Amino acid sequence: MSLPFHIESAAENDLAEIGDYFDERDDTLSARFYECFWKTVRTLAASPYLGERCSFRSPKTKGMRIWQVYGFSNYLIFYRPRDERLEIL
Repeated sequence: MSLPFHIESAAENDLAEIGDYFDERDDTLSARFYECFWKTVRTLAASPYLGERCSFRSPKTKGMRIWQVYGFSNYLIFYRPRDERLEIL
């Protein structure tokens, strides 16, 4: 069973900036990026412990994990699985 997910506002802003960047270069690339991003999020919602744990010093990052966007290895999703949902950070 997949967890519902919540995208934090900072992540929404990052996603919009990346989409705008790709859109300026090639609108099909932007569409492909969004498709791959959502596919990756759905995979993480179904398997929330798939990503590697991050080891940052700040206690705010406790439980944070990282995973690459499918097909876009230079773009990473930072997320935190919770009991009730997946937080996209």
